[in-house]
Amino acid sequence: MGPETRNDLKISIRVRSHLRYSDLFHTVLGQVARLVPLPPERLDWIALSLREAVNNAVLHGNKNDFTKWVEVEMEVSGSVFTIRVWDEGAGFSPGVLSDPRRPENLFKPNGRGIFLIRQFTDHADFARSADGRFGICMSVDLDSAKDKEADE
Repeated sequence: MGPETRNDLKISIRVRSHLRYSDLFHTVLGQVARLVPLPPERLDWIALSLREAVNNAVLHGNKNDFTKWVEVEMEVSGSVFTIRVWDEGAGFSPGVLSDPRRPENLFKPNGRGIFLIRQFTDHADFARSADGRFGICMSVDLDSAKDKEADE
């Protein structure tokens, strides 16, 4: 399916900061995947990345504060599928993230989410929105995903 026949799509869902909404985002992603050519074997990894990003937004960004908001945007533009997860937290410098593969980090209960997101998406970056929210932007090249599926 070429860019001229692919429908552009943008979905935005904003909910109170609570882990109970993780399944909602997972369900929406499953429906979106029916509209865009995400290979089924890749969908599970993208879903895991989304869940990790939402959990981080609730637990670390918003510090479990139910009065704050988490917003998830899913967008298809041309051959790129993008997911953005925003929270109302202060954010952090990505340079402070430790490598979960290092021996001193192997048995820590946290610290693998961002690492996994970077492994399972084609690109992941942190951003600050115009209104001050902090977030992660994850993208998947749909043409690349299709090419990888054809190679297997």
